[in-house]
Amino acid sequence: MPKPKQGSRHGINYVKNEDPSFIKQFKERIGHKDGPTLDSKRNSSNFEEEEEDDDAPEKEDEKPTVVVIHEGDLTAEEAEKEKKVIEEGPARLDEKITFKKPNKRSQDTTDSTTDSTGTMSSVKKSKESKKKKESLSKKTTNNSLLSFGGEDEDE
Repeated sequence: MPKPKQGSRHGINYVKNEDPSFIKQFKERIGHKDGPTLDSKRNSSNFEEEEEDDDAPEKEDEKPTVVVIHEGDLTAEEAEKEKKVIEEGPARLDEKITFKKPNKRSQDTTDSTTDSTGTMSSVKKSKESKKKKESLSKKTTNNSLLSFGGEDEDE
């Protein structure tokens, strides 16, 4: 079956037929209303663009929120202090136990840590030993085994 040429597609048009009678009856029963047409959408978008004036009244959700602080109300700083006090306070035994993830340490602080005697910390030593083990394991890989990683291709 030959494909139609690019130029022959220009003559294609869409013909919208009426809905069948059973669909019309169904739409009447449920109270279906047709959605906006393409022309109505274009007209409404033009109307919205014209309404974008600075003098136009603001919509309800775009109006600014006014907050009045009375004497007994908490300020933002006081609320933060209260949160810290609650977090650092004694544990409540009647509540569910939750665990938090520990904060990540930056590489600069862990690499430069030393003991009081001036030697390297055990953290840095363990990192160096892991690096040495990884480099040795890379060197001792068997070249006769198949590898799909594509890292060491000698061919």
